[in-house]
Amino acid sequence: MGRKTFDSIGRPLPERTNIVVSRQLEVAPVGCELAHFFGMLGTKVSIIHRNELLMNNEDSEISKRFTDVYKGKYDVFLSAQTERVWKSDGKISVQIRQGKKVKTITSEQLLVATGRVPNTDLLNCKQAGISVTEKGFVKVNEFLETSVPSVFAFGDIAGIYMFKHSANLEAEYAIRNAFLPKQTKVPYAAMPHAAFTSPQVAGVGYTEEELKEKKIAYKKGMYEYKNTAYGHSILDMSGFVKVLLDPKTDKILGCHIMGTDASILIQEVVVAMKSDMSAEAIRNAIHIHPALSEVVQRAFWNVE
Repeated sequence: MGRKTFDSIGRPLPERTNIVVSRQLEVAPVGCELAHFFGMLGTKVSIIHRNELLMNNEDSEISKRFTDVYKGKYDVFLSAQTERVWKSDGKISVQIRQGKKVKTITSEQLLVATGRVPNTDLLNCKQAGISVTEKGFVKVNEFLETSVPSVFAFGDIAGIYMFKHSANLEAEYAIRNAFLPKQTKVPYAAMPHAAFTSPQVAGVGYTEEELKEKKIAYKKGMYEYKNTAYGHSILDMSGFVKVLLDPKTDKILGCHIMGTDASILIQEVVVAMKSDMSAEAIRNAIHIHPALSEVVQRAFWNVE
């Protein structure tokens, strides 16, 4: 029988009897999303991950808190290299190495979540004269036009942003640029993303690490879900909002959320950034009490 585990707001989950081993690399949150999906079905989940933190493309404070939550729910093996996989008597065994330690994890199923690759190797792009990148994505310019005039590409195959919502944006501009006399650049500013894990994770703009790397000055604010009326009532004890602002202009440089409905809460920040508003727009907007959106406003109030 599996160990006692809890969901993101502290409720006990059922005992787990089946085992799924999920391997998740740094390329996408798919492994963590699927771990949540199978975990909620009552499956015992082990996550093998080669980096020190899960969701390691996120802001580091998000990654650290998220990893802590997942370690309380699943068996998480970090900084792990998979050395061998074999099947015997209907069971799958995975041998991993963590530093000098070698261990074997046995499961009923193995799910490998290693990201996506383009399928241009099946499309014979060379014969059509369409150039591809070193990684196999179709090369497009800022108008989504390929190396062949009047041939456009968008979505995952162009490899710019691999989101459904970015593909929706690109589709609009690809059609416009293909049929209208004047071409228009795709406005990618304030492109958000979200992971439908438990807890959810969402972000837009720079991470704190990116700002440090680019030597961009910033100030930050954070606020915990549990310190709002609604966050406390739903027992979301791990969720928080983090905002990054320009210290001179008060413009929003980035926002990162982990917790209940993060994918929804990020939207008002996306609108503000897309409209080139300052943080004051969110601070001054009247937020319904005791709605969960108060946590976003309070993060902006709480900037150091």
